[in-house]
Amino acid sequence: MNSVTELVKRYYSTVDAGNAGATSALFAADGHYDRPGYPTMVGQQITDFYHGERVIESGAHSLTEILVDGDRASSRGVFTGLLKDGTETSVGFADFFLFDTEGLIAERTTYFYQAAV
Repeated sequence: MNSVTELVKRYYSTVDAGNAGATSALFAADGHYDRPGYPTMVGQQITDFYHGERVIESGAHSLTEILVDGDRASSRGVFTGLLKDGTETSVGFADFFLFDTEGLIAERTTYFYQAAV
Protein backbone atom coordinates (compact mmCIF):
# COMPACT_ATOMS: atom_id res chain seq x y z
CA MET A 1 0.00 0.00 0.00
CA ASN A 2 1.15 3.54 -0.70
CA SER A 3 2.01 5.79 2.21
CA VAL A 4 -0.87 7.78 3.63
CA THR A 5 0.79 10.99 2.41
CA GLU A 6 0.86 9.57 -1.14
CA LEU A 7 -2.81 8.56 -0.84
CA VAL A 8 -3.78 12.10 0.16
CA LYS A 9 -1.78 13.58 -2.72
CA ARG A 10 -3.37 11.10 -5.13
CA TYR A 11 -6.82 12.32 -4.08
CA TYR A 12 -5.96 15.94 -4.93
CA SER A 13 -4.28 14.95 -8.20
CA THR A 14 -7.36 13.11 -9.47
CA VAL A 15 -9.86 15.72 -8.34
CA ASP A 16 -7.79 18.61 -9.78
CA ALA A 17 -7.50 16.71 -13.09
CA GLY A 18 -11.30 16.60 -13.23
CA ASN A 19 -11.26 12.81 -13.31
CA ALA A 20 -14.52 12.01 -11.51
CA GLY A 21 -14.19 8.27 -12.07
CA ALA A 22 -10.68 8.07 -10.63
CA THR A 23 -11.61 10.34 -7.72
CA SER A 24 -14.72 8.42 -6.70
CA ALA A 25 -12.77 5.14 -7.06
CA LEU A 26 -10.48 6.30 -4.24
CA PHE A 27 -13.37 5.89 -1.76
CA ALA A 28 -14.33 2.59 -0.16
CA ALA A 29 -17.71 1.22 -1.29
CA ASP A 30 -19.14 2.13 2.13
CA GLY A 31 -17.05 5.29 2.52
CA HIS A 32 -18.47 8.44 4.11
CA TYR A 33 -17.94 12.05 3.05
CA ASP A 34 -19.04 15.05 5.12
CA ARG A 35 -18.93 18.45 3.42
CA PRO A 36 -20.58 21.73 4.47
CA GLY A 37 -23.89 22.29 2.71
CA TYR A 38 -24.51 18.61 1.92
CA PRO A 39 -25.93 15.71 3.91
CA THR A 40 -23.40 12.98 4.68
CA MET A 41 -22.63 11.17 1.44
CA VAL A 42 -22.17 7.39 1.51
CA GLY A 43 -21.10 4.97 -1.21
CA GLN A 44 -22.86 5.73 -4.52
CA GLN A 45 -23.77 9.23 -3.30
CA ILE A 46 -20.05 10.07 -3.34
CA THR A 47 -19.76 8.89 -6.94
CA ASP A 48 -22.87 10.91 -7.88
CA PHE A 49 -21.35 13.98 -6.23
CA TYR A 50 -18.13 13.82 -8.25
CA HIS A 51 -19.98 12.99 -11.48
CA GLY A 52 -22.31 15.97 -11.38
CA GLU A 53 -23.45 17.47 -8.09
CA ARG A 54 -20.11 19.09 -7.30
CA VAL A 55 -20.39 22.88 -7.87
CA ILE A 56 -16.75 23.18 -8.97
CA GLU A 57 -16.04 23.28 -12.71
CA SER A 58 -12.25 23.28 -12.49
CA GLY A 59 -9.38 24.39 -10.30
CA ALA A 60 -6.46 23.30 -8.17
CA HIS A 61 -5.69 22.63 -4.55
CA SER A 62 -2.45 24.14 -3.22
CA LEU A 63 -1.49 22.12 -0.18
CA THR A 64 0.37 23.83 2.63
CA GLU A 65 0.37 20.91 5.05
CA ILE A 66 -0.33 17.20 5.36
CA LEU A 67 -0.20 15.62 8.82
CA VAL A 68 -0.33 11.84 9.20
CA ASP A 69 -1.12 9.68 12.22
CA GLY A 70 -1.29 5.99 11.29
CA ASP A 71 -4.21 5.53 8.88
CA ARG A 72 -5.46 9.09 9.42
CA ALA A 73 -4.37 12.29 7.71
CA SER A 74 -5.28 15.94 7.75
CA SER A 75 -4.45 18.43 5.07
CA ARG A 76 -4.92 22.11 4.58
CA GLY A 77 -4.40 24.58 1.83
CA VAL A 78 -6.17 26.83 -0.64
CA PHE A 79 -8.45 25.86 -3.50
CA THR A 80 -8.52 28.27 -6.44
CA GLY A 81 -10.82 27.65 -9.35
CA LEU A 82 -13.99 28.21 -11.30
CA LEU A 83 -17.48 27.23 -10.17
CA LYS A 84 -20.05 25.83 -12.62
CA ASP A 85 -21.95 29.13 -12.47
CA GLY A 86 -18.87 30.96 -13.80
CA THR A 87 -17.81 32.45 -10.47
CA GLU A 88 -14.10 32.46 -9.67
CA THR A 89 -13.23 31.32 -6.16
CA SER A 90 -10.29 31.04 -3.83
CA VAL A 91 -10.96 29.49 -0.44
CA GLY A 92 -8.94 27.95 2.35
CA PHE A 93 -9.84 24.40 3.33
CA ALA A 94 -8.97 21.64 5.75
CA ASP A 95 -9.64 17.96 5.08
CA PHE A 96 -9.55 14.99 7.40
CA PHE A 97 -9.14 11.47 6.00
CA LEU A 98 -9.37 7.94 7.38
CA PHE A 99 -8.03 5.19 5.10
CA ASP A 100 -9.01 1.53 5.25
CA THR A 101 -6.60 -1.41 5.02
CA GLU A 102 -6.89 -1.35 1.20
CA GLY A 103 -5.74 2.27 1.04
CA LEU A 104 -9.21 3.56 0.17
CA ILE A 105 -10.87 6.55 1.80
CA ALA A 106 -13.20 5.25 4.50
CA GLU A 107 -14.04 8.72 5.84
CA ARG A 108 -13.42 12.25 4.62
CA THR A 109 -14.52 15.50 6.24
CA THR A 110 -14.01 18.89 4.61
CA TYR A 111 -14.10 22.35 6.20
CA PHE A 112 -13.84 25.70 4.41
CA TYR A 113 -12.42 28.97 5.74
CA GLN A 114 -15.43 31.19 5.10
CA ALA A 115 -17.55 33.34 7.32
CA ALA A 116 -20.55 31.25 8.31
CA VAL A 117 -21.65 32.39 11.76
